[in-house]
Amino acid sequence: MSKKEMQKSSVSYLATECDKVGEIAIHYGFTVVKPPHITADDISKAKQFKEFDHIGDAEEKVALTRWYTEQNLASQAQPLLIHFKRPLKGSSVGKKSNEEMYGFEIMGSAKSTSEALMIKAGMAILSDMGYKDLYLDINTIGDKESAGKFERDIGSYFRKNSGLLSGKAKQEFKKNHYVFLKENLEENNEFIKSAPQTIGSLSELSRVYFKEVLEFIEAFEIPYKIKPTIFSNRSFASHTVFEIRQAVDKKEDGILLAYGYRYNYLAKKIGMKREIPSCGMTIVVKKNPKFNKKVIIKNIKKPKFYLVQLGETAKLKALNVVETLRKSKIPVYHSITKDKITGQLSGAEYMCASHVLIIGQKEAIENSVVVRNISTRCQETVFTHELADFLRTFL
Repeated sequence: MSKKEMQKSSVSYLATECDKVGEIAIHYGFTVVKPPHITADDISKAKQFKEFDHIGDAEEKVALTRWYTEQNLASQAQPLLIHFKRPLKGSSVGKKSNEEMYGFEIMGSAKSTSEALMIKAGMAILSDMGYKDLYLDINTIGDKESAGKFERDIGSYFRKNSGLLSGKAKQEFKKNHYVFLKENLEENNEFIKSAPQTIGSLSELSRVYFKEVLEFIEAFEIPYKIKPTIFSNRSFASHTVFEIRQAVDKKEDGILLAYGYRYNYLAKKIGMKREIPSCGMTIVVKKNPKFNKKVIIKNIKKPKFYLVQLGETAKLKALNVVETLRKSKIPVYHSITKDKITGQLSGAEYMCASHVLIIGQKEAIENSVVVRNISTRCQETVFTHELADFLRTFL
């Protein structure tokens, strides 16, 4: 696709306005789009996933994957970070009149930083909305190898312990043990408390992946617990599944405000030639007039700074820097999901940034940032707690 064709194509899906949630999403690197409508073909292809569609969003994931391919979005800088209002037109997902549903997708990245970025953005949005006492429930189903081992383990456990279940419960388990475990009914407690967990069936690759996600969460100082009874769509999902909740009194389960999961295996399941590694998140909250106020996207202040991170330790620090600057109303471009320095510096040049903010291993340890003027190559090292004040001198 030529540059002219791409520009023409972009007009069809890029949004021209957003609300406050969209404005925060833009600060985190998301592009606000007009999402696709769900077609009859999308609904037909999604039927194969119905058995494990606990959330009821399989049709939307199919539509988004189809749209990504039709718009040739793989030819653009990857990964693609998009934000939009849910539910999509044509969806069977219901929305209460006093609710708003917000969708976030990161498509074209198989890295654990995608989940980290999404969770961090979700926490920031909900916090800005006034929600307090937020915490994260998280689990993993791993890759295909991990899922296969879990199926064998849970099947063996059932054969040895089915005597703990009533006749009806046995049938429910055989019908769909993911739903059975997720519901976690009191009468089945004795069976479930000793049942195998997906985290215990992880391949080495999946174990490392989940460890990386948890390291990010801990670096962000987000309260979390591993909850083995939350699952994503077994038919096409993989790795991380999470829920953001608000604690209420001392109840075990707080109010569900957001949920998300990775879905790497969907594209080929619906006939695409290659997989499109992706993850998505949905925020469901009560309508807030303050956040519904429209903002013209082109009027949102464009960043003058581009954050570059070098190494895993630096990645852990980088998103905290993004959030600190956002709260100080200093927008910054970043490529947290990228590893190579060349790709990040190219992004800084493409975005016409005036300064590059560099966090390497040394800076991550010292809680500092190197601020480099792109034109003069002059640079200065600044402690992170002083960064916002320092950058204001260039605005």
